[in-house]
Amino acid sequence: MAGGEGPDIRILESFCIHIGEAKNLPSQRDVYASVKLDQEEIYRTAVKEKTQSPFWSEDFTFDVPREFHTLAFYVYEKDRLKRSENILGKVPFRKDELKQCEGKDRWFPLVNVDADTEVQGKVHVEIKPSDVLGEDGIVSKLSVSVLEASGLSIANGQCDPYAQVTLISPSRTETTKKTKKRKCPNPQFDETFLFEVPRKANSQHHHHHHHSHRVFSKETPNRHKITNSNSYSEKNHFFSPAEEDFQKVEVKVSLWNGSSNVFMGEVKIPMSAIVSSESGNHNAWYYLQPREGSNHKSQRPAECSSLRVRVSYEVDSVFPSEHYAPLLDVLLGSPQVEPVTSSPVLILDQCVKDKAIAASSITRIFHHKGEIIPLVRGLIKNEVSKITNPNTIFRGNSLTTKVIDEYMHMEGLYYLHKTLKELIEEILEERKPCEIDSAKFRDGENLAVNLNNVMEYVGRAYRAIINSAMACPTSLCEVFCVLREVTDKQFPDQPDVKYAAVSAFIFLRLFAPAILSPRLFQLCQDNPDETVSRTLKIVSKAIQTLGNHVNPDKVNSYAFKEVYMLPLFKSLLDREHILSIRKFLEIVSTCTKVPPKSPESAVTLKEGYLTKRAQGRKKYFGVKNFKKRWFRLTNHELTYGKCKETEPLCTIPVSEILAVEKLQEDSFHMKFMFQVVQPERALYVQGSNCVEEKEWMDILSKVCQSNKNRLRYFHPAAYVNGQWICCNAAPETERGCTPVTSGLPVSVIVAVDPDRELERIYRLFHANSATLKKLQESCAILAVYQGNQEQVEPIEDDMSCFTSVKAILNSIDKLTKEHEDCLKRRREQMEPGSKQSPIGDPKGDDFQAHS
Repeated sequence: MAGGEGPDIRILESFCIHIGEAKNLPSQRDVYASVKLDQEEIYRTAVKEKTQSPFWSEDFTFDVPREFHTLAFYVYEKDRLKRSENILGKVPFRKDELKQCEGKDRWFPLVNVDADTEVQGKVHVEIKPSDVLGEDGIVSKLSVSVLEASGLSIANGQCDPYAQVTLISPSRTETTKKTKKRKCPNPQFDETFLFEVPRKANSQHHHHHHHSHRVFSKETPNRHKITNSNSYSEKNHFFSPAEEDFQKVEVKVSLWNGSSNVFMGEVKIPMSAIVSSESGNHNAWYYLQPREGSNHKSQRPAECSSLRVRVSYEVDSVFPSEHYAPLLDVLLGSPQVEPVTSSPVLILDQCVKDKAIAASSITRIFHHKGEIIPLVRGLIKNEVSKITNPNTIFRGNSLTTKVIDEYMHMEGLYYLHKTLKELIEEILEERKPCEIDSAKFRDGENLAVNLNNVMEYVGRAYRAIINSAMACPTSLCEVFCVLREVTDKQFPDQPDVKYAAVSAFIFLRLFAPAILSPRLFQLCQDNPDETVSRTLKIVSKAIQTLGNHVNPDKVNSYAFKEVYMLPLFKSLLDREHILSIRKFLEIVSTCTKVPPKSPESAVTLKEGYLTKRAQGRKKYFGVKNFKKRWFRLTNHELTYGKCKETEPLCTIPVSEILAVEKLQEDSFHMKFMFQVVQPERALYVQGSNCVEEKEWMDILSKVCQSNKNRLRYFHPAAYVNGQWICCNAAPETERGCTPVTSGLPVSVIVAVDPDRELERIYRLFHANSATLKKLQESCAILAVYQGNQEQVEPIEDDMSCFTSVKAILNSIDKLTKEHEDCLKRRREQMEPGSKQSPIGDPKGDDFQAHS
């Protein structure tokens, strides 16, 4: 549909978060930070021991799998006795504030946390007032229906909410009425309660109020609209209610978690809101609010403690592919443009400051279209042509280095795992002391012992890398081959430069960072603790130093800043080591290599604890049926066992995974459930939060994407007590009742959504359209006058640059128009009180506008 109307347009949100450090915490404690989407923890940092100023420097990137309202960072004190953990403070952001963060590092004060303000979710309420003439005069009846709630918080994996409705008037607070408990975070209550508000008939006021009487001829007898002063009853009795009182009446709906009677949030709806509605009935969604009077307590900053974080929040409105075709053609033409500086990709590079975002999308688009090598060749040629000091080759962060970096991440994960995973796991497990800076020794540490430990680890890492040359993926060898060719041509009389160029990528940007931050490369599950982190840092430094030194004739002339590393480097930097590195670099940058056969050994794609339902055919059914298991997915099979070390209890070959789909909550009244469908049965699995559930489902879907016998239909709910909950069919072998979700055909590890990447490129160009127009004008002036070039970036060739800029502007103008139309339609649909736009945006004091 034109302009992405209706279901064709996809709204995709993502976060890139950096948790830096905290300062001025109350005392020396063991602390960690946690990231929560609404009240749900989706990431936790490593614990830093006995400190008031923990330094984490951890990154976390994720796609948002559901609607959310707030993102918050919490700092916790870790209790060594494993009792409840103490919250030291939080930094909250409302969704509408996130854009202001602009992806910059900033310090924010930690504010105190009060349980009564930790609320989330929304509730749907309907109120119908009606006037009845009773013996003592008019009685207003209020029918209050609590219809449903959505997105409630889950405490300890439980959510058993019930609602409580209270009528509050100046003279009395009426007894509360409660709904039944429900077992899910999106409960359907559909319960109605009646309240009566007596109002005396008072005909002597007839003359005073005559001007404000209204006759409601269209209303049914018991449904009179309540106006701001008087009502008119069916029997023509004029009366003046205690109108002030009635205006002050409020309906309060509060939600509680039944298992522990924990407050979950409340809303107060004044009569004035109902009086002013068109039909006299009031039906709306409301955001749950903190308990009245609780906000000011949590607003106090927590003892001037603060947290440094960086938040990038992206919202992509993605149209169907045909909308991006003109922009895609413009981009893919880049490698053919002469000179390369006039190509759309390098014009983008001139416009944007943040090379990483541009490089990530460019790499994915060109890789997806099989055009990455011609692109890389052009970028490398351009960069090498500008190098004056070959010693600094490819050390900076340019678009070229970022593109190759991104490509290595995409294509090199399998290779990294094969080469380093075993060693990383041992370092994590053994936790040997490896500190060689005596200023940082802990009690009883010995330099000789520690140096010996480090040398063993570095030696093993070095050998694993050197011996892995033949396993390096052909796709990466092609890039290294281009690097070597281009630099050799540029510096024919300096043979070391070509090795330094290849090493700048494979050592400095692949092996060293993977050892330093194994979690970012999926080489381990959790963040290493401080002891292990320090070991990894030293090993990574040593490998980086080895990669830096490619000339065996200069062994004795190296100078090092860190004196304590000298004994380590002396043992490493000899002629034999350096010649082995050169040989390794020679092999990985030669393109004639025969591509390795399909991978024999399995590579672990994802692992971690998940909760699964027993697959047995047992008659009983209950929570006991759910067990925590260590799941491991490789490119060959999915297994689970009691823990990481034990033998798997069950193995499912990837070829037998027929579908991977969400499981409806009503199956077991549990969130984050999904199913792995096999020929005989389905395995029901629960992730610990929404992000983890999505990540597991995504990687499982990708791995089994090309299975020939994939299902076309599946059952979205479970088979329980002899029938499918979703369609009530009795035979367990009954064909599914719902079509499976079609995924994109993608490679095993990295999924590319080209439309989303093109949308991001569009956004970058659109944000810099002023720069583009200036560039276009400069090209035009140069073409005509060949005049003064001072005002603009030097333009190598004005005609080709003008042509590229014009094509870019044409393709983005059309998309901009479609985005504006789409936004307009969305605004029209956002009616206040609807489920998409509930009343009472929680902008309470608890959320500072962090400006």
